[in-house]
Amino acid sequence: MKKLMLLIGFLIIILCGCATEPTTIEEKTSITKEEQAAIDKQEEIVGEINLVKSYFSQMVEAIENNDEEGFLKFQNKSNSLFYKEQERWIEEAIFKKNQGYNITVHLRKVNLISLEKGTIELSVNMKYQDTESNNKVTYSILKLNNIWKIDDVPFEKITKGNIAVLYVTDLEEQAQMVLNEASDIIELYSREFDWEPKEITIKLYDSMEQVSATVPWTGLAGWNETGESLKLMIPSMVPNNSFNILAHELSHKMLSDFSNDNLSLYLQEGVASFLQSVVEKDETDKPTINLNNLAEVEQRLLENEELVFLPISDMNKLDYTQSFEISSFGFLLADYLITTQGFDTFFSMVKDLANDPYIDSRSEHKLQILSERTTKALEKVFGPVNQLSEDYANYLTDKK
Repeated sequence: MKKLMLLIGFLIIILCGCATEPTTIEEKTSITKEEQAAIDKQEEIVGEINLVKSYFSQMVEAIENNDEEGFLKFQNKSNSLFYKEQERWIEEAIFKKNQGYNITVHLRKVNLISLEKGTIELSVNMKYQDTESNNKVTYSILKLNNIWKIDDVPFEKITKGNIAVLYVTDLEEQAQMVLNEASDIIELYSREFDWEPKEITIKLYDSMEQVSATVPWTGLAGWNETGESLKLMIPSMVPNNSFNILAHELSHKMLSDFSNDNLSLYLQEGVASFLQSVVEKDETDKPTINLNNLAEVEQRLLENEELVFLPISDMNKLDYTQSFEISSFGFLLADYLITTQGFDTFFSMVKDLANDPYIDSRSEHKLQILSERTTKALEKVFGPVNQLSEDYANYLTDKK
């Protein structure tokens, strides 16, 4: 019995002594090749973003140095309309600086959806005397021949005939409305005035900041210049006034086509305001011209007791910043000429300006020469501008 107990005890000791330490099993996490490739791709994109920021900082430096050629090498030249607008952008920036503006551009953000495409956000700060604005815009960027280029705002696009409407995301309904109304107004102007427009591009933005940053200007709800797109801020294009705005802005396109962009700024604005006043929708919702609408607009201007009629020689001296005077006196002069002489005679004067060479710059950069050319055309068709100035003032004074 003792031997059995000793044997059992011995076995217990042996077994206990031979017991192994508890082990921990480590699970190694593994990822698929596809997951690893995605991680590598993301790391590559992050690295590319840093390179893109460094690359486009040279464009910002070119703006600071008024280096037009240096700025343009970053723009997508194959997008001809956008490239022209960027040419005008840097020219405008230099022009404004020479007038005393302080303009600074900052690169705010770069996002890449691949190693070939992405977006870049820029801010444009403009300061002049007591006025300051800070506008921002997001452009598409793409890699062409292994070189990054800026390629306009990321727009959607719809077309009808020779009209294209480009719009930012979520503005499809408004874009369709603009396309239809623009088409109807162009059809009216073509029928009434024999306008045969080439391609017309309308760009719709969702903020004043975007429009202003792409010009550049301190604050704009819209922009229209020969050789550029018609730019409009959608919040200003509510159904009640989109039609009127388009009637006005498309008038500018027509007048520029007729005159080879040689009509003075005050008559450009005056005729556009005139047509905006008389173009309305008929019972079938189509545009028509109703000259009876003029009386109300005339009275709003003429009831101003401080109004002093400017002679044409003084209109020629107006600066582009005097927008009220340019629009008001331009309207009154256009009103007199068209009402008394008719559209045909007036447009014959405008078309005579097409004989003068085209100046490839924005209107405010060539104000004086446009005024001189318009004065000659007015005198050729309507007689001496001194007498014309007296006649329009007498005509409108009688309406007070």
